[in-house]
Amino acid sequence: MEKSLVLSALFSLWLMPVWAEDTVDKKETIVKMETIIVEDTQILEPAKSRLIISERAKGPVSDGGDLLTTIPGISSARMGGHGVDPVIRGQSYNRINILLDGAYVHGGCPNRMDPPSSYGPSETYDEVEVIKGSQTVQQGGGGSGGTVLFKRNTKRFAEGEWYQGKVGGGYRGNADGRGGFADLTVGNTQGYVRIIGNYDNSENYEDGDGHSVRSAYEMATGNVMLGWTPDDETRVEFGYEATDTDDVLFAGAGMDSPYTLHDVYRLKFNRGISFGAIQKVSGRISYSDLTHLMDNYSLRTPSMATMHMKAPSISDTLSGRLDFEAVHGDFLTNFGIDYQSNKRDAVRYRGSSRDNVNTINSFLWPDARLQTIGLYGESEWIMSDDRLMKFGLRYDHVRATADKAYRTPTDTMGMLAKLSASGLYTTYYGGSSTSEIENNIGGMVRFEQDYLQGKGTFYTTLSRSVRTADATERYMASNNNMTESSRWVGNPFIDPEKHHQIEIGTRFKTKSWGFDSSVYYNRISDFILRTRDHGASGAGNNATIYRNVSAYLIGSEMSLNRYWTDHLVSGASLAYVYGENLSEDRPLAQIPPLEVSVTTDYKKSNWSVGGKILTVNNQSRVDDTTSIGSGLDARKTSGFAVTELYGSYKLAMGTRVKFGVDNLFDKTYAKHLNLSNAFDVNQIQVNEPGRSIWFTVDLTF
Repeated sequence: MEKSLVLSALFSLWLMPVWAEDTVDKKETIVKMETIIVEDTQILEPAKSRLIISERAKGPVSDGGDLLTTIPGISSARMGGHGVDPVIRGQSYNRINILLDGAYVHGGCPNRMDPPSSYGPSETYDEVEVIKGSQTVQQGGGGSGGTVLFKRNTKRFAEGEWYQGKVGGGYRGNADGRGGFADLTVGNTQGYVRIIGNYDNSENYEDGDGHSVRSAYEMATGNVMLGWTPDDETRVEFGYEATDTDDVLFAGAGMDSPYTLHDVYRLKFNRGISFGAIQKVSGRISYSDLTHLMDNYSLRTPSMATMHMKAPSISDTLSGRLDFEAVHGDFLTNFGIDYQSNKRDAVRYRGSSRDNVNTINSFLWPDARLQTIGLYGESEWIMSDDRLMKFGLRYDHVRATADKAYRTPTDTMGMLAKLSASGLYTTYYGGSSTSEIENNIGGMVRFEQDYLQGKGTFYTTLSRSVRTADATERYMASNNNMTESSRWVGNPFIDPEKHHQIEIGTRFKTKSWGFDSSVYYNRISDFILRTRDHGASGAGNNATIYRNVSAYLIGSEMSLNRYWTDHLVSGASLAYVYGENLSEDRPLAQIPPLEVSVTTDYKKSNWSVGGKILTVNNQSRVDDTTSIGSGLDARKTSGFAVTELYGSYKLAMGTRVKFGVDNLFDKTYAKHLNLSNAFDVNQIQVNEPGRSIWFTVDLTF
């Protein structure tokens, strides 16, 4: 019965414009849009889309990961209200390259309380560009699932201009969430100063059954950018950004985060030149300094039987890139060098009370360092007016070290031996290593052919991308003196993942229709699988370990738009991915189920209204048994359907009001994906928020 109602609602929402079309002047049927638009997203080229923050129709979001889930085909895993972790094409973690205004940021929590996207408050950026799959070699190694670029675009002032800005705020009813921002730029044709501030505070939200979910947080961000723009071909910008995230509660973890402090320094430049074929040179360098604390007693009361624990950590990342753009005949080429160095250090302490948590239980990240130097070249060959070839090649030299691997914890409690990180590696992998070197080669080639007099494009992409293991997969050393099954040990000998993908797709745009579709197959050698020991090491019960397996991912994404008039558009999107662990003949864990959404939007000159129905299928292909598999899936998950309504109205003097309601029918549901709770044996799915009424007000000047 419920499925019938959902299908009826989907069909009604899709056909609603047909009934309304007769009331619209037929003279308005010429569509002026240049791009396909589905759920606020403009599709720029095959597998690439752009989300303009100022043009969003939807309501407030908790962070950049929450923002990304509004884009069709992007799923997420939730541990609480903040730190939503995005998943693209069934891939997450550093299988997705995420850059925040050109900077690489790596979180400070081994359990991913703070994925990189959590440091991307939406109102502090101008746009988000999403590249799905392996379509470029310019944005770093790996990135087999995709690349996400959070961008700030400060325009050069014209003669006579000297200021521009935007201020606003919003409210989310369910969690009593309150937020505000200010973005002000002053300057002239020679340069500018841009200052951005953002504040967001949210209490625990309630699910559809009215149960409170631990999800409160407080976040404040400040940015200052100094730019020099002597002409249209030259720009130099220095920026400093500080983020303070406090009192973050997590329903899906045994710890909370009392604070995270993050500072980022950025220097970017680009200069148009004429040096042979080279037409432009650009560069960027950034330094991310992150301090994080998680514990189980500051923001919650542990039970009498629970030991008090805390885990302070740091994650410092230095990254940079120097890029040259060259034009020669029918070729447009980018080539350059990039660098990234990430240092992570985390120690877990225990104690019998909050006043004496000072015994070292584990060196979780034993001063783990990952350094990568990359060389790349990527070229577009314009073969004819309707034909294009794009190809790229990339080489990465990777060095991984763990300088504290031989330090022994001071914890003597329990019957099991206290082990250093090196001792844990030896126990589960038969040896130890504190330094490893990789030489990784990746590349891609894409062919594009236009058809329908340029209204459509067919493309196919072949690619190889190599992803090195991150600090957790290689060097995690979470000891437990009582139970081996609670240990969590990285593999210093783990091989990098090799993704070999083929993707075929098409897109077209006419005055009445827009369509975008792709099908992909990803064969993965040495997939880095987080799993259980299953007694293979002879150490006893099931510790969490990592090993390489063969796997594949196959999936499809589609979007369809119907432009009824200049003002009325309906959209539908579909995303599906299927993952298989070939070595063990079982499903890959944490694969999102089939997702279908339908939207209808009506826009006039100063107001708009819209609605969306999201339908997600059940997920029965799981790896939820720790005795023979990984147990990373909490369970088989039922399907669900949720509805949201939204609208906006533009007042005088650049003021706009947006309003809406999410989860209109107060549905109780949880998404299939869950963040791994490494300090407990069981995985936990966190319910999504129930009905939430929201509104925002902003003023642009």
